[in-house]
Amino acid sequence: MAEVDVEVKVHPPGDRDADLWQGLMAGAPEAAQALCARYGPKLLSFAAARFPHDRSLAEDIMVQSLADAARHIAWYHPRRSTFAVWLYGVARRQIHNELRRQRRLKSVPAAAQTPLTNAVELSDGRDVADEVAARLQAQRAVAVLSEVLSDVELEVLVLSSIDELSIREIGLVVGRSERAVHSLLHRARTKARERLADDER
Repeated sequence: MAEVDVEVKVHPPGDRDADLWQGLMAGAPEAAQALCARYGPKLLSFAAARFPHDRSLAEDIMVQSLADAARHIAWYHPRRSTFAVWLYGVARRQIHNELRRQRRLKSVPAAAQTPLTNAVELSDGRDVADEVAARLQAQRAVAVLSEVLSDVELEVLVLSSIDELSIREIGLVVGRSERAVHSLLHRARTKARERLADDER
């Protein structure tokens, strides 16, 4: 991944990511737990956007990304990016490694049904049927968009719309300038609107 050589001011006093980073550097078990709790769901949604038909694979990528981040925490440099940007970069490498592996094998992820296990736990008090229906709808939408968007267009769209990263943060994750990210987002949103509008006709 191309790196953008930008010095970023990060980790103001009391910043939770700074505390998390320092805890991981010290090998504190509670820091590893906090890493999983804070970023596990976000990295899962990021991976699931690339593998919408294989939830198990997305979960594996999320777990491996968190494990790699904890194992290689010394590679993180706070003067170069925020902790979240670095972590998404770790997950992005895992995703691209898996895509390359699948291309070599000339295979695609199995078209698995959306797992409904733990739906009650994940519903956060909402009606389970509504939660499952929403997840199915989101999965279908991502699968449709993955047919018309390039890899990087899908990435910037997910990072912006789902993970709510800033334009600068997205640029650091995907190795593009802010101007390029704006262009990619505009193109991705235009394609997404046109594709989803076609489905509604």
